[in-house]
Amino acid sequence: MSKTFSDEAENCKVNCKPTSTAMFDNADSQIDFEQHYPDQKTAQQTLDFLVNKAKQIENEPCQITHQFISQENGVTLNATFNFSCQAEAVLFQLALR
Repeated sequence: MSKTFSDEAENCKVNCKPTSTAMFDNADSQIDFEQHYPDQKTAQQTLDFLVNKAKQIENEPCQITHQFISQENGVTLNATFNFSCQAEAVLFQLALR
């Protein structure tokens, strides 16, 4: 005899519980970004875009550090975004898609 939908739903109450009460444990609230650009101007425009997105997402101030590394063939932008919680980091990543 097959189970009814009610039987399946009742079974799920016991067997489908997450092992934690939270989806996010705030262990991953930092985003590291590294990208190479042909010139400083393009790298700065990208940094400005990323900072603007972070400011739109943040509830508490996002700690942002960055560094431009000059190379023979352009500039590498390294940036770190430390959000106050993991949910903000996820929202930031989704906003960039």
